[in-house]
Amino acid sequence: MRKLVVVVLLPCLFVVVTGVGLWWWEHGAPPGFRPEVVDVTVDSITKDHRGVRIRGTAHLGPKLKQTAAETDTVWWVYPLTNEGQTQERLVQVVVRTTRAPDPLLGFEDRTVEGFARPPGRLLPRDARSALKKQGYELDDDLMLIEEWVD
Repeated sequence: MRKLVVVVLLPCLFVVVTGVGLWWWEHGAPPGFRPEVVDVTVDSITKDHRGVRIRGTAHLGPKLKQTAAETDTVWWVYPLTNEGQTQERLVQVVVRTTRAPDPLLGFEDRTVEGFARPPGRLLPRDARSALKKQGYELDDDLMLIEEWVD
């Protein structure tokens, strides 16, 4: 009986510890917690940042909307440039949020606090194409910030 418990319990424990460890490494904090927030600028944000606070001008014109099929969650995606840069077309930071933008605004100066990461699958090819059709060029080191809304 004791061997059976060890044979079953150790692999389960290994899977749980590995999962928590990978989450912590990816997000900079254990599951259920937020990483320490660091103030960054659009020009200084890197893949090494996790929790960020960034101030800039949100370009709300593209009005990109993503919907999760299984949960009906709606995310809005928009470029964020240095504050006051309304003519900038090189996108270094994209914000993904559940907070709907004001439909009357084209630009808005915002302070965004959230989790920073390379966009990967969170900014699919069709969203990238939509931004390019709107006249934006995506930087090679593009970062996505998932805004904390609470």
